[in-house]
Amino acid sequence: MKPLSDTSNSNIVSNYNSDQFLLFFEGYISDLLDSFEPNVKDLARDVVLSGGKRIRPFLVYTCGASNLEATENLLKASAVIEIVHVATLVHDDILDNAHLRRGKPTLHSKYGEHTSILLGDALFSFALELATDFPDSTVCRNVSSATRKTCSGEINQTFSKGNFDITAEEYFAIIQDKTGELFSASCSTGAYLAGLPENLVDLVGDFGTSLGLNYQIYDDLVDTFGDNLEFGKTLGTDLTSGKITLPIIRLLESLSSSESKSIKSILGSGDFDKNFKSYLGELFIKNQIHELCFSELSDRFSNSKLIASNIPDKSLSLRLSSFLSSFDNKLMNLSSNLLPNFLAIN
Repeated sequence: MKPLSDTSNSNIVSNYNSDQFLLFFEGYISDLLDSFEPNVKDLARDVVLSGGKRIRPFLVYTCGASNLEATENLLKASAVIEIVHVATLVHDDILDNAHLRRGKPTLHSKYGEHTSILLGDALFSFALELATDFPDSTVCRNVSSATRKTCSGEINQTFSKGNFDITAEEYFAIIQDKTGELFSASCSTGAYLAGLPENLVDLVGDFGTSLGLNYQIYDDLVDTFGDNLEFGKTLGTDLTSGKITLPIIRLLESLSSSESKSIKSILGSGDFDKNFKSYLGELFIKNQIHELCFSELSDRFSNSKLIASNIPDKSLSLRLSSFLSSFDNKLMNLSSNLLPNFLAIN
């Protein structure tokens, strides 16, 4: 592993240079993966280094960048959380039968489910092993708790597949565990490692939870309204796999009791043809589900912005607020795709 002294701390974090931090992070996590056995190392590098937005490392750094002395710990914590995240993606792709991730074939589509499941387990174990390297147990405890809740969210989502009686409140509880917990852990861990006071650590953790919920809702909308080529992954699988998402929930709420019951029965059976998808698409348009969901997501992002603006550390507040503004273009681009993409799926 390259020692941190190879690059000056001040060069990494001075003036909040997130791009430079993330560039260094790529080399750092690449070196960490050399700890795996040869055959496993190749698989781990395949999935961990295949790209990605690195939002969680970005959040760890953003919430901890006020302390120059914490840089190496921020890198390590970022690696721990990102490896956990990648492990969940490996398992997610199997559960969703997705064949593309970031424009490339998923691991299970190349090597089979058995190997992919075991690699996901190995990545989880490696991340928690790295987390024990910190001077106290706080980081390990936070990441372990977030990992457990993430897996619980996945289990609850799996149990809810095909159950179209799930309420919006139950849906939000599931995605808070599935996605919100790792976002929260990223923010609070960065703040903790920077030595920020406990009340501020808790507040940025709340910001992370809010952001994570928003991000999962956004991801659900991408799966319903996004374009495979534009987003570089298999989309439209939520409907066919029976996964409950916000667009479906809001559609069913908009229908009459009898119509909702009929739609639920067909969706629950998993046996529907192109004609049914066309009819469902007409209902999406007629009931303005696209507009309804995007309005809701916009309101939720406004709440995240409010949390960020209320953080008393003004430098940190501005960094988080600036990050949120980067979603504006993403939302604008996705909001133009009015037709649900399952209309194109045979």
